[in-house]
Amino acid sequence: MFKKLTNLIGYVIEKLGSLSSFFIIILIILVSASVILRYVFSIGFIWLQDLYIWAHAFFILLGIAYTLKSDQHVRIDLIYRELPENKKKKINFFGSVFFGLPFCFILITVGFEYFYRSFNLNEGSKESGGLENIFILKFFIFFLGFLLFLELTRQIIKFIIKND
Repeated sequence: MFKKLTNLIGYVIEKLGSLSSFFIIILIILVSASVILRYVFSIGFIWLQDLYIWAHAFFILLGIAYTLKSDQHVRIDLIYRELPENKKKKINFFGSVFFGLPFCFILITVGFEYFYRSFNLNEGSKESGGLENIFILKFFIFFLGFLLFLELTRQIIKFIIKND
């Protein structure tokens, strides 16, 4: 049962990581269009600038759990890199339980309040001509906490199963 759960979580994280990679292409197109419009045609749109900020946020917020799953995240390797693999796994387990899960709890609870307040206010861009429905963007902060929680849970389960 735990194997199926970890496989399902891994599959979801992989798919969202793939979706995240499309946002970098969208981001490049949006920024390029904005630069061309501004510097070639002297035209600027606030909504276009907001849109590429949103694309950048979606790229990052959807990709963080995938980056953790792929073990491509940034870490300070003062001691870690020289350790044997079993000690690295124990450090990762300890870090996931005592640092990762509490961080997810904070992201989920504070992120949900942040999203919910924005949703209730029907918050829009502070700039005139900017994008409306900022709560969609703020929802992804909460969603990041949920995705990280799933990935950390998957890693913790895998550690426990292999150490039985």
